[in-house]
Amino acid sequence: MPNRAAWAEVNLAAYAQNIEEIKKCVRPGARLCMVVKADAYGHGAIPCARVAVAHGASYLAVATISEGVELREAGFTQPILLLGLILPEEAADVVAYDITQTVCTRELAAALSAAAVAQGKTAKVHLKVETGMGRIGVRPEEAAELAAYVAGLPGLVLEGVFSHFATADDRDKTYARAQLAAFQRALAAIEARGIHVQLRHIAESAAILELPEAHLDMVRVGIIQHGLWPSAEVAHPIALRETMRLLARVVFLKRVHAGESIGYGRAFVARRESVVATLPIGYADGYIRAYGAEGYAVIRGQRAPICGRVCMDQVMVDVTDIPGVAVGDTALLFGGEALPTDTAARWLDTINYEVTCLVAPRVPRVYVGG
Repeated sequence: MPNRAAWAEVNLAAYAQNIEEIKKCVRPGARLCMVVKADAYGHGAIPCARVAVAHGASYLAVATISEGVELREAGFTQPILLLGLILPEEAADVVAYDITQTVCTRELAAALSAAAVAQGKTAKVHLKVETGMGRIGVRPEEAAELAAYVAGLPGLVLEGVFSHFATADDRDKTYARAQLAAFQRALAAIEARGIHVQLRHIAESAAILELPEAHLDMVRVGIIQHGLWPSAEVAHPIALRETMRLLARVVFLKRVHAGESIGYGRAFVARRESVVATLPIGYADGYIRAYGAEGYAVIRGQRAPICGRVCMDQVMVDVTDIPGVAVGDTALLFGGEALPTDTAARWLDTINYEVTCLVAPRVPRVYVGG
């Protein structure tokens, strides 16, 4: 049980089932790279990675050196791809922990080469090609020249070349297909220089579902591993289950008279004799103030609207119309059929990715089904 009356329940059996469903969409022969950055989107990188590897993931992906080091220190020997850039002075740490680094500049490639030579190791790198996302990467027309430079450096192996879609989760795939075409031109130019790369990858969650021609040598599994869809516009060709539920127990009940207020700024003033429950979770836990405008919890199968402003560590909900609520009852804040994460995301005018990533480290993760 958690060490506080608020926790995030993560269903590892559902997680494993999601991976098996995802594999049905993936082109035969394409490897699975499981993206476990941001603590596996808030679900717990190490427990999720263990299940992912057991179900066929041959690569793991992270966003920072510390995330890669955490996996290595937990005993993972699988290849780990660091999707973002590092500073050249950080190259020694990446090489020391056998992390595969993204490169798109000569300066970083040279630093990784020097670190690998100094440590007597061979470091793997993946070249990032910018095809329309606009974050990092070398332009397609410059990719072959940079690939040749990287491939010629001592201590480096150019194992992969990749890019990232900007609109694959849109119903209209015109821009995504243009990105894929640009990526393929870059790959052809690299091959024409006599450079063969083992892993070509561009497909993320949406492309896994709807762009099989983009699967190439490896696909990067993101939000769908957790049973959440990349957008409202993608097809649902497989059966996915949400893996996280955010929960809290009622720790206090209070009868409020008409005209009395609740919380900061008196944002809630009772219009009638009411019963208000306090839940020990707040914006320091990632249950942010913006939930208060439209949000509700589910207690005993019924909606309990948020009363006023979410506090740093507590939130109050109106349980007047829910018979029998008692201290110790469990409230669902989001997750699953009773209160989908997408519903919570709409309250915040955001996406489901952000909702789960917001859940703070101080909220215990409780793993079930594993």
